[in-house]
Amino acid sequence: MTIRERKNMPAVSKPAQADHSMISDQFEIYHVDKDVQADMPLHYHDFYEINCVLNGTGVFCLDGDEYETTPGTVTLVNINDLHNIVRQSSSYYERAYIYVTKAYLTAHSTAATDLTACFRHYGRPVSRVIRLDPALLSSYISRLDEPPGGEYGDDVIYGQRFLELMIALNKAVMSDASDITPQSSTIPKLIGDVMNYIGGHLTDDLSLDALAGHFFINKYYLSREFKKHMRVNLHEYTVTKRLIRSKELLREYGNAKQVYRMCGFKSYTHFLRCFKREFQMTPREFVKSTIAPEVIHFNDAPLGNSDGLSH
Repeated sequence: MTIRERKNMPAVSKPAQADHSMISDQFEIYHVDKDVQADMPLHYHDFYEINCVLNGTGVFCLDGDEYETTPGTVTLVNINDLHNIVRQSSSYYERAYIYVTKAYLTAHSTAATDLTACFRHYGRPVSRVIRLDPALLSSYISRLDEPPGGEYGDDVIYGQRFLELMIALNKAVMSDASDITPQSSTIPKLIGDVMNYIGGHLTDDLSLDALAGHFFINKYYLSREFKKHMRVNLHEYTVTKRLIRSKELLREYGNAKQVYRMCGFKSYTHFLRCFKREFQMTPREFVKSTIAPEVIHFNDAPLGNSDGLSH
């Protein structure tokens, strides 16, 4: 698709260097049919992802659970939840995936119509997999494949088409019949427990020795099992989770020296080095970009996944 003029959102790096990022602060749509690459690592975003299967079948991993996806399957991936297409199980696998920011959906919600509701359950953030009628889903996506022209109102009409899709997805979530049950869990309970503990104790000592002691397990076994199932080592995962939290705190406080300890870093210098390596910008540049985003132009962007990764 052609990516129209939009405000820039800072690129986000993911575990194991999976560069799935947004260039806008609104929404982006990619329509792909390239084969899924084997053994791709799990990754995350700081925006919502909506993965729609249009033709063929495959297996999607979401928070350690595997889901068989068929035409009409829609995976609603919440912010910072680990996910990936594990494999395709048909010779042809066509899907569309949509990136959308929470701010954009919130801005277009009303008191009666909360467009972010499909990413929550009883008020708590959640990812889920649902199924729509395949023909209906294809119809929604086809209306978004053609970018708006230059005529007056074209951009507004295009945005309205996207909002109609979001309304349909939220209505589907309201129906219990649309939910898909996972086939299996690929992440052992121990690894899941460790991940949950890290997420809730970012300011604590999360060294390998400390974690092994907390879970009463051999540290070398823990390190090996975590790397085996997550495809990233435990230290890298912990640093990444702290950096994700640092962005939330920087948006709130705007000062790196004020927040680096609040997300678990003991050294300000270490925090600066890790932040720049992960996000390709300094905390000061990040804060500036969130206050006054740069307006950029993209013309005739290639159809498909712009980062070249299987999705």
